[in-house]
Amino acid sequence: VPSAHGGLGAAVPIRRRGAPAMQSQAARSEALGRLLAELEGLPTSEVWRVRLYAGFRRIVHERMGQASALKDLLMEEGGMAASIFRLLDARSLAGLGTTCEYCRTSPHWMETWYLLGVQDFGHQHRLVPPGRFERFDSVVLDSDINWHARYADFVCAARCPSIESLRLAAVRVVQSLDLETSGVEEVRKRLLLELQLGEHFLSVECVEQLLERLYVAPSLQGDMGTAQGDEGAGAQRGGSAGSDGQWSA
Repeated sequence: VPSAHGGLGAAVPIRRRGAPAMQSQAARSEALGRLLAELEGLPTSEVWRVRLYAGFRRIVHERMGQASALKDLLMEEGGMAASIFRLLDARSLAGLGTTCEYCRTSPHWMETWYLLGVQDFGHQHRLVPPGRFERFDSVVLDSDINWHARYADFVCAARCPSIESLRLAAVRVVQSLDLETSGVEEVRKRLLLELQLGEHFLSVECVEQLLERLYVAPSLQGDMGTAQGDEGAGAQRGGSAGSDGQWSA
């Protein structure tokens, strides 16, 4: 290229039109090839999960300018939300609910959590607030139940599936305390910590009744020697649970 002084200046690179587009297409083809190879190694259930996610992404990109795209998909009268929800496990459904407000207002939201609970917990009993043992579907006739919250409570109470496990945990807690200075509230806090439960799981009244069954209330004094020597024998002490394994204050 001639310079202002008549000589040759620095060489100017020649831009080839279409080069970036070709590189982009090559990168896309490579990515799709790798994705296809990875999909080949997945089980069928996971392939459907990837397809569902890809479908969501396509809808988002096609209607990027309209914020109601996902809302329209989930809230339409044809029942698309119910079909989509049934493809998800509990963790995926919870994640969808966290990021999508419209999902939580869907008429199929609570129904899906109920079906997941029945599927995942079956006939198991778990400790539920304020301190009783129930099956997941034992309150199915109660129209005010938040099935999402109930599912979360059942997950949290995995360490307390029966009155025996609760009674043994209470034995361990009482044995670790100074019985002359500790009160029922301290036992309650230690018991929640022992079982890794939230504050709402056990009321003071429930703990008092449990201690009475262990012969340590109201003064927290009692004969704990049997339970200390043999936790299995300790599980047989105190009051008995109902015929269905439930216990309440």
